Amino acid sequence: MKSVLKIFGFLILAEILTLFINLTLAFSGHLLLRMACAFCTCGILAGLCGQAGYSTAEAYRKQHLELKKLKISGFGFISSLPYLVCWILLFCARQHLISPEFYRSYKLLCAPFWSVCNMFSADISALALPLSGLLTLLILSFLPMVSFCIACYATRNGKTLDQILYHKS
Repeated sequence: MKSVLKIFGFLILAEILTLFINLTLAFSGHLLLRMACAFCTCGILAGLCGQAGYSTAEAYRKQHLELKKLKISGFGFISSLPYLVCWILLFCARQHLISPEFYRSYKLLCAPFWSVCNMFSADISALALPLSGLLTLLILSFLPMVSFCIACYATRNGKTLDQILYHKS
């Protein structure tokens, strides 16, 4: 339970930081700035989820508990769960099952992906979002899981960041 709360704490921090960045740069319509903003906000999300994975694995190591692959994958899935739920709601909005204006709420609820959303469609309706944008947002919804699991596996196996980045083949 403590690990799940830690994960959600990192996700909330990522939301706050990326929402600040997006609101600061929201008035620029330049594509290059939108791309840089999307790269930065997704990087912040990945970095903070990686930090959550590292701290979770370290907590288990300090308590001399075994952190199994299935548990790591479960924690990783939990880190992506809010984004996946929002994506399912966005898909429902695009299919007219709920209001198409949910797209506006999606941008706020999934702040790390706001710039990506605006690159595909700056409109407030999910109907304006192309299928390629919808699929891209689905793939990005798994970014927290991937970064959490990579950091957790590496930490569990005793690897430091320096060993991972500067590995000589």
